[in-house]
Amino acid sequence: MLRANFFLKFFKYKQNSNYEIVQYNSNKSSSLENQINTRIIEIDQKISENSKALVEAQIVKLRSTFSRSNNLIEQIGKNVYKTKLEDSINWHQKQLKELFLKRKELEITLEKLKGIFWLNRIKRFFRIILIGFFIIFSLFVFLSGFMIIIYLMPLIILVLLGYFISTKRY
Repeated sequence: MLRANFFLKFFKYKQNSNYEIVQYNSNKSSSLENQINTRIIEIDQKISENSKALVEAQIVKLRSTFSRSNNLIEQIGKNVYKTKLEDSINWHQKQLKELFLKRKELEITLEKLKGIFWLNRIKRFFRIILIGFFIIFSLFVFLSGFMIIIYLMPLIILVLLGYFISTKRY
């Protein structure tokens, strides 16, 4: 009996009893687009601030690397300073990665709202294919040129040898 009820519920066709008229509200989607745009702008500002702080921390690390001090206390302080500086750099890099991921997610949701998500994805796909084709073609041209020079090496040596023999004066 339980099996029969399970199969009856599983295969029973449910009709849609919702006959309400749904109105499209374009203001809601445009306000959502505006919210996403403002959040993207805020994230861009945070990205620029973190990038500036990261560059400053790397400059300080570079300066401390090339500074010379023979004092033992300064060397100990320098080692402590370097570890804190490396932690700061790692934290800024982590924050930048997170901000870029958030920005990418917001851009994807904005593209989905505008209806251009798949168009942009196809463009990115073709761009990646084109770049890959260009890289493979460049490697092929480089390697084939290298192989041609290797195969022509005996002919080049023979021509140079004939030139040196003909220009040698007794």
